Amino acid sequence: MFTYHEGATSNILIVDDEPNNLKVLFNLLSECDYIVRAARDGTSALESARINPPDLILLDIKMPKMDGYAVCRELKA
Repeated sequence: MFTYHEGATSNILIVDDEPNNLKVLFNLLSECDYIVRAARDGTSALESARINPPDLILLDIKMPKMDGYAVCRELKA
Protein backbone atom coordinates (compact mmCIF):
# COMPACT_ATOMS: atom_id res chain seq x y z
CA MET A 1 0.00 0.00 0.00
CA PHE A 2 1.31 3.45 -0.92
CA THR A 3 0.92 6.08 1.76
CA TYR A 4 1.30 9.72 0.85
CA HIS A 5 2.69 12.07 3.47
CA GLU A 6 2.19 15.80 3.07
CA GLY A 7 5.53 17.55 2.66
CA ALA A 8 7.58 14.37 2.16
CA THR A 9 11.27 15.13 1.90
CA SER A 10 12.79 11.71 1.21
CA ASN A 11 15.68 11.77 -1.22
CA ILE A 12 15.34 9.13 -3.97
CA LEU A 13 17.91 8.26 -6.63
CA ILE A 14 16.57 6.45 -9.69
CA VAL A 15 19.03 4.72 -12.00
CA ASP A 16 18.05 3.42 -15.42
CA ASP A 17 19.54 3.56 -18.91
CA GLU A 18 16.06 3.84 -20.48
CA PRO A 19 15.00 7.52 -20.67
CA ASN A 20 11.28 6.66 -20.68
CA ASN A 21 11.61 4.68 -17.43
CA LEU A 22 13.43 7.59 -15.81
CA LYS A 23 10.82 10.06 -16.99
CA VAL A 24 7.87 8.03 -15.66
CA LEU A 25 9.46 7.38 -12.28
CA PHE A 26 10.78 10.92 -11.95
CA ASN A 27 7.37 12.45 -12.69
CA LEU A 28 5.46 10.05 -10.45
CA LEU A 29 7.74 10.51 -7.45
CA SER A 30 8.13 14.27 -7.92
CA GLU A 31 4.36 14.68 -7.90
CA CYS A 32 4.37 13.03 -4.47
CA ASP A 33 6.80 15.68 -3.19
CA TYR A 34 9.84 13.42 -3.08
CA ILE A 35 13.24 14.87 -3.86
CA VAL A 36 14.19 12.87 -6.95
CA ARG A 37 17.50 12.59 -8.76
CA ALA A 38 18.15 10.51 -11.84
CA ALA A 39 21.21 8.80 -13.26
CA ARG A 40 21.48 7.04 -16.63
CA ASP A 41 24.41 4.76 -15.76
CA GLY A 42 26.17 3.10 -12.87
CA THR A 43 29.11 5.49 -12.76
CA SER A 44 26.86 8.54 -12.52
CA ALA A 45 24.76 6.81 -9.87
CA LEU A 46 27.83 6.12 -7.70
CA GLU A 47 29.04 9.69 -8.03
CA SER A 48 25.61 11.07 -7.14
CA ALA A 49 25.27 8.73 -4.16
CA ARG A 50 28.71 9.68 -2.83
CA ILE A 51 28.04 13.42 -3.12
CA ASN A 52 24.60 13.26 -1.50
CA PRO A 53 23.59 9.84 -0.12
CA PRO A 54 19.95 9.07 -0.98
CA ASP A 55 17.38 7.56 1.35
CA LEU A 56 16.36 5.10 -1.37
CA ILE A 57 17.85 3.93 -4.68
CA LEU A 58 15.66 2.46 -7.41
CA LEU A 59 18.24 0.65 -9.52
CA ASP A 60 17.94 -1.06 -12.89
CA ILE A 61 19.91 -4.31 -13.07
CA LYS A 62 20.47 -4.60 -16.84
CA MET A 63 22.55 -1.60 -17.88
CA PRO A 64 25.52 -1.38 -20.24
CA LYS A 65 29.09 -1.03 -18.92
CA MET A 66 28.24 -1.27 -15.19
CA ASP A 67 25.17 -3.32 -14.30
CA GLY A 68 23.08 -2.87 -11.18
CA TYR A 69 24.85 -5.68 -9.32
CA ALA A 70 28.22 -3.94 -9.80
CA VAL A 71 26.70 -0.67 -8.56
CA CYS A 72 25.41 -2.47 -5.44
CA ARG A 73 28.85 -3.98 -4.77
CA GLU A 74 30.47 -0.56 -5.03
CA LEU A 75 27.88 1.03 -2.76
CA LYS A 76 28.43 -1.64 -0.12
CA ALA A 77 32.24 -1.32 -0.28
